[in-house]
Amino acid sequence: MSDLLAYLPAVAALWLGCYELRLLRTGSASPFAVRCLCRFGFCMAAAMALLAAPTMYLEWLWPWFPRLTHLLGREMEMTALAFLPLAVIEIGLSRPRLLTARLHIAVTLAATALCAVLFLSSGVRTRDGSLLAEGTGALLLASCDAVFTGYSLWCLAVFLVPVHRFARGLRPGALRTGLRLITASVTVGLVWALWGVASIVSMAVDHRQGAGLDPVGRVLGLCCLVLGVLGGTAAGWLSVTTAAGRRLRAYRTYRALEPLWSALRAVSPGTALDLGWPSVRLFSLRRSEFALYRRVIEIRDGYLELRSFVPPDARALSAAALDRFPVPPAGRAAMAEAAVIAAALESARIGPGEPGEPGNPGGPDGPGDQDVALAYPADCSVEEEAAWLVQVAEAFTVAGLVEHMRDRQALGRDERRPGQGGGGRRKGRAAEQGRFR
Repeated sequence: MSDLLAYLPAVAALWLGCYELRLLRTGSASPFAVRCLCRFGFCMAAAMALLAAPTMYLEWLWPWFPRLTHLLGREMEMTALAFLPLAVIEIGLSRPRLLTARLHIAVTLAATALCAVLFLSSGVRTRDGSLLAEGTGALLLASCDAVFTGYSLWCLAVFLVPVHRFARGLRPGALRTGLRLITASVTVGLVWALWGVASIVSMAVDHRQGAGLDPVGRVLGLCCLVLGVLGGTAAGWLSVTTAAGRRLRAYRTYRALEPLWSALRAVSPGTALDLGWPSVRLFSLRRSEFALYRRVIEIRDGYLELRSFVPPDARALSAAALDRFPVPPAGRAAMAEAAVIAAALESARIGPGEPGEPGNPGGPDGPGDQDVALAYPADCSVEEEAAWLVQVAEAFTVAGLVEHMRDRQALGRDERRPGQGGGGRRKGRAAEQGRFR
C-alpha cells in the first residue's frame, strides 16, 4: 500500500493534465496558456512517477536504471516548471520587461543541459535507493542539485507574483477561487523547492542523497499538486458545490417552514399541491428548490383563505403578543404576523359564530384589519420571501404563543356574545374544547 501511495503526486498531476486537455479540446479563450498547463500536468506526472521511491528499487532490471530515472525525473520536472512562466507570458500578466518567451526558453535549455552534464560527470553510484559520490563527484552532484533548486525557485516565483496580483483585483467567483488555490499551490511548491537544499547539504557533507522523493518531499509535492488540481479545475467543481449548497439551503428552508405550513394546511387542506410525489418529505435534493417554491405558494394560498378570519382586534392582539413574548426589534414584525396568524387559525378552527354576531365575518365589525398581517413585500424573490416566512414560522413556534392566542380568541368571542356571563364563558369554552378533542 505504501508503494502505491508514493505515486499519488503523479496521479494528481495526471488529473490536472487530463482536465486541461479536455478544456483545450472543448475550446478556450487562451488556448496556448491552456496548452502550457496541460503540458505541465503531463510532464510533472511523468517526473513524479520516475522519482517515486518504488521506482528507484528496480536496480535489478539494469544497474544504471536508478541513475537514469533520477536524471530523467529531474529533467522532466524542470521541463514541467518551464511551462508556468510561459503561461504567464502568453496570458499577458504583469512581469519583468526583460522576461520574454525566447529568453525563458534559452534559460531552460541551458539549465537542463547543465544539470545533465554535471550529473553524468559526477560518476554517481547507487545503493539501496541512494545516490553516492566521492570527492569532486560529490561537488558536481551538489552543483547539479543547486542548479535544479535555483531554476525551480525562479520558475515558481515568476509564476506566483503575477498570478497573485491578478487574483487580488478579481471579484468573488470561480476564477478568483481557482487562482487563490493556485497561489497556495505555488507557495507550497516554493517550500518544496527549498527543501531541495537538504539534498545539497547531504551530498556535500555525507556524499549521499536519496535517489527518489523522500517522505517530506513526497508530502510537500502531494499538497502542492492537489492544491494545483483544485485551483485548475475550480470552474468545474465550484459550480457543482455551489449548486449543492444552494439545494441544501433550500431543503433546510423547506423544513423550517413546515410548522407554519402544517398549521395552514390543517385549516385549508385544498391549498396543498399534488405533484405525484410519494411524500412531501421524500424527494431528491435536486428537487429541493422546486419543493421550496411549491411550499411558499401553498403558504401564500393559505394566507389568502385565512384573510377572512383575521379578527377585528388584530392590532391589539399583535401588541399583546409582543408584550407577552418580547423579541428583539428585528423580529417584532414577524412576531406580530405570527400572532395574528395564530388568532386567525383559531377563528377558522372554531368556525363562524351566529349570523350578525359582532366580530364575525359579515358581522357589524367586518372581517377585521386584514392589512395588519398576511401581507408581504412586492417584487421580492422566492429566496427573500422564503427567508421572511422562516422568521414568521420561527415566531409561530414560540412556546405558548398559539395557546395564548387561542385563549384570547375564545375570551373575546365569549365577551362579544350578549347576555353571557363569566360562567357562560367557561361553559362555552369547555364545550368548544370537548367538541375538538
